[in-house]
Amino acid sequence: MNSKRNKLGVMGHPIKHSLSAVMHNAVFRELGLDYTYKSFDVIKEHLEDFIDRCKEDFLGLNVTIPHKVEVMKFLDEINSEAQLIGAVNTIKFENETAKGFNTDGIGCVKALQESNVSIKDKKILILGAGGAARAISFQLVLEGADVSISNRKQRRYMAEDLSRDIKEKLDRDVKIVDFSINKIEEELRQVDILINATPVGMFPNINEIIIPVDIIPRDVIVMDIVYNPVETRLLREAKMKGCKVVNGVGMFVHQGAESLRIWLGIKAPIELMRETVLEKLK
Repeated sequence: MNSKRNKLGVMGHPIKHSLSAVMHNAVFRELGLDYTYKSFDVIKEHLEDFIDRCKEDFLGLNVTIPHKVEVMKFLDEINSEAQLIGAVNTIKFENETAKGFNTDGIGCVKALQESNVSIKDKKILILGAGGAARAISFQLVLEGADVSISNRKQRRYMAEDLSRDIKEKLDRDVKIVDFSINKIEEELRQVDILINATPVGMFPNINEIIIPVDIIPRDVIVMDIVYNPVETRLLREAKMKGCKVVNGVGMFVHQGAESLRIWLGIKAPIELMRETVLEKLK
């Protein structure tokens, strides 16, 4: 093994909430692999410098909020999926170059599939239009879903950009729904699945909720990509109402497993990763 490149990590801002290090280090211990994975709090202004430093001796990085789109301009190469999506959550370093990938979309699809939620021909409303929402929207459209997006008013332009990108690249129409209770309620009457792809409700702001649950019909499946806490207020209240819910742990674990495949070429121990995360979140 090239001992020079055994450093891995996750960068974002803030980063306190992340359990990536706990999850990946558990895998390395279990498989007896000589790698270390750490968390790095990196502000936007230091992004380029941080990537350059990592080129020297890192094998890979995960990228989390808020850098998934911004980081792209500092990479030497971006694979076709990440290019399509317009966001990167995984970087691999080799020969002093940085290559970007995206594993969020596939992570989301696998999480829905393992919860026995079918995607093809389903109507899905996604709340949010940031890096994770981009990956999820593209992947779900590729899987044959009919996707609509709603993003808070001051960031509506991000939803418009995303909708336009999907139209240009995949020739599929993605409706933009105004971020108002009335418009979202109207849309929810005709969707099968609702996905919160924003950090609203994430630790430490666990009492926040993106929309009131009383506008969600009982037959809508509700997914939240936030994994800390496992059961966000949105999921807790939707479940009490009788909705089927999917928490963010599955997506987190599957995107991590896909990153490990990219860095090390290994088939990651999914259940160990899931148990590690759930244990930590107890």
